[in-house]
Amino acid sequence: MNENETGAVLAEGDEAEQRGDLPAATTAYRRLSSAADPCAVAQGLFRLGRVAWRQGRLDDALELYERARAAALELGDDDLRAAIENGVGSVYCQRGIFTQARASFAVASELARSPALRGRIQINIGALAMLHDDADSALESYARAVEILESIPDDEALTLALHNVALAHIEQESWDEAETALARCLEIAGRRGDRGVMASAMLNQAELRCEGEHYPEALERSERSFVLFGDLQDEAGRAAALRVQGEIYRKMHQLEEAEPRLKEAIRIAGRLQLLTLEAEAARELGMVKAGRGDVTSATKWLRRALARFSLMSADDQMHAIEEQLAALKPWRPSGEQKTVKKR
Repeated sequence: MNENETGAVLAEGDEAEQRGDLPAATTAYRRLSSAADPCAVAQGLFRLGRVAWRQGRLDDALELYERARAAALELGDDDLRAAIENGVGSVYCQRGIFTQARASFAVASELARSPALRGRIQINIGALAMLHDDADSALESYARAVEILESIPDDEALTLALHNVALAHIEQESWDEAETALARCLEIAGRRGDRGVMASAMLNQAELRCEGEHYPEALERSERSFVLFGDLQDEAGRAAALRVQGEIYRKMHQLEEAEPRLKEAIRIAGRLQLLTLEAEAARELGMVKAGRGDVTSATKWLRRALARFSLMSADDQMHAIEEQLAALKPWRPSGEQKTVKKR
C-alpha cells in the first residue's frame, strides 16, 4: 500500500466513522493495520482502538492502543503518540482510574504538535476536571479548546468541546448557557452527520428537560438518543441512555418502568467496567427501591453505588449517598403494627 492508497483508506475509514458506520470504519482500518507500510499499520491500530472505545470495548481499546504506541515509537511519530496517549487517557477516565488518566493526558500534552490535537487534549483535561467536580477549571480548559478549534477550524472536535461546555454549565446549574451550547453542538453535528455527538447531545438535553420537570420531552429526547446509540453499536451510550430514562421514570413515579432500565444499565456498565455509570445507575436504583418501600434492596444498591464512588474518591457523591442511607427507615405495609415483646 503506497502513500496515496493509505490516505484514501484513511479517508474512507474516517468518513465511515464520522457517519456512525463503525463496521465499515473497522473494515477500512483493518486494511491499514495489516499493510506492509509501518505508518499505515500504526494509524490503523490507533483508529481501531478508537472504534473499540466508541463501542465501549475498553479492554480491546487499550490492547490496540498499546500496539499502536509501540508502532509509533518505532516511527518516532510524536503527534501519533500524543493521539494514542489521549485515547488511553479517555479509557482510564471512563473507568474512573483518574491518576492514570491524568498521566496519559500530561504525556499527550507534551508530545502534541498539531493544533487540532492540542484542542482535543484540552477537551479531555476539562472532562477530567469535571469528574473531580471542578466545573470552573473544566470551563477554562473547554474555552481554550473552543478557541483553538474555531481557529483551525475543526468542526468535528468543536462539537465535542461545545457538548462538554454544556455539561459544565449543567453542573453549575446554568441552564440557559447549557441549552445554548447544546443547540450549537447539535446544529454543527447535524450538518456533519455526526450521529455519535448528536446522540450524546440529545441525551444531555433529556437531562436538562428532566431537571426542568418537562418529563415527556425528556423521555422523547432520551429515546431518540437510545436508538442512535443502538444504531452505532455503542453499548456504553445505550447504558447511559437507560440510566437517564430510569431517572426520568423515577421522577414521574413510574417505578415499574424505571427499575428494568436501571438494572440493564448496571449490567452493561459492570460488564464494560464503567465505574461512574455503574455508580450513578446503582444510586438511582436504590432510590427506586426506597420509593417502593423495599429498604433492604435500597440499602444494597445504595451501598453498591457508595463502593463504586469510593473507588473514584468522589467525596460529594459519597457524602450524599451516606445521607440517603441514614435516612432509610424500615417500611411496613399499611396497617401493620410494630410487634412489642412482652415479658
